[in-house]
Amino acid sequence: MKRLQPSQGGYTLIELLVAMAIGLVLVGGVITAYLVQTQVYKVTNSQAAIQNAENAIAVLLLPVIKSSGFLGCSTTNQTTTNNLNAGAPPPLGASTTPGMVVGYDASDTAGGGTLALATRNPANNASLADWSPSLDSSMANLVQTGSDVLALLGPTPNSQPMAVTVMAAGSSTLATSGPSTLVVGQLAAVSDCSKSTIFSVTAVAGSNITHAVSAGTTGNATAALSVSYLNPQLIPLQQTAFYVGQGLGGQSALMRATYLSGAWTAMPLVPGVQNMQLMYGTGANGVVTQYVPASDVSSWLSVYSVRLAFLIEGQAGSGNANSPTAFDLLGTTVNVTQDGRLRRVYDVTVHLRNEP
Repeated sequence: MKRLQPSQGGYTLIELLVAMAIGLVLVGGVITAYLVQTQVYKVTNSQAAIQNAENAIAVLLLPVIKSSGFLGCSTTNQTTTNNLNAGAPPPLGASTTPGMVVGYDASDTAGGGTLALATRNPANNASLADWSPSLDSSMANLVQTGSDVLALLGPTPNSQPMAVTVMAAGSSTLATSGPSTLVVGQLAAVSDCSKSTIFSVTAVAGSNITHAVSAGTTGNATAALSVSYLNPQLIPLQQTAFYVGQGLGGQSALMRATYLSGAWTAMPLVPGVQNMQLMYGTGANGVVTQYVPASDVSSWLSVYSVRLAFLIEGQAGSGNANSPTAFDLLGTTVNVTQDGRLRRVYDVTVHLRNEP
C-alpha cells in the first residue's frame, strides 16, 4: 500500500498527536489566563463594592448620628421635658431623662469577647435577652444575632425649625409660621434654645399642630406644654435605629429602621455588611475619658462620641483558602467560616451633640 504524503492531504499519527498536544497546551494557557483574569475581576470588583459600602455608610449613617439630639436650637443635655407616655421605644424609653442615643450590646461582644458567625445571612433574633441591656421589645425579630444596635433621636432628615407664632399656656394646640409637613403620630419638639419639650402630634391642620392627650407608647401623657417659652421654634423629630439584619433576598445588610405610630419600619441601607460593633466615648464636661460598651454606660447624657466598626464581605470567589477568617471589630473578635470571600473591616468615630 502506498503511504499518503502531506502534499496529498494526509498526516501521520505522530503529526496528529503533536498537533493535538500543541493545541491542548494552547487551550490550557487560554483557560489559565481566563481563570486568572476572572479571579482578578472578582477581587477588583469586590474591593470596589466594599469601598462603595464604606462610602454609603459614611453618607447615609454618619450624618444621622451627628445630628442626633438636635431639638431646634437646644440639645437633650439642656432642660428637656418628655410629654410622652411611659414605655416609649428607644432612645426615649431608655431612661427617665430623654437622651439622644442608646445602644445595645450583642451577647459575646462588649469590646472584648469572641463572636462566631457560623453561617452567612442568619435569621433575625427574637430573643431580647441576647443583648445587654435587653433589647427593647419593639425590636424583636429585627436584628441578627451578634449585631450591636444603635437607637437615636434627632431631626427628621431635610427638615428645618419653624417659628412658633401661637402657643397659649395650657393649650393643646400651637401654630407655626407656615404649613407643617408633620403627620399624626410623629414626634416633635418645641424649644427656645435653653429648654425643650418633646411631644407626639395628634392632629395637623395647616399651620396648627395639636398635641392632645393620647394613648400608646408614643402618645402624650399630658397635653399642656409644662413651661413657658420665649420666641419658641418647632422641629420635627425622628427615632432611628441602625443594626445588621436580613435585607432583600435574606442577605445580611446594614439596616435603618424608623419608628412611627407604634411600629418600626426597616429598610436595607448597605448590603453585604455582616456585623456591626459599637463602643461609646464617655466622660465629663464634654471630654471623653474612655470608650466602653453599652452595658457599661451609666448615663447616656455623658456619651460624647460613638465608635462603629463594620465587617463587610465581597462576592463569592473573591478570596481564597488563605483569606482571613478572624477579624477585630473594636476589640471583639468576629470569626467567620472559610467561604472564599474577601472581607474588610471599616471603622469610624462620630462625635455627638452632647455638651456640658
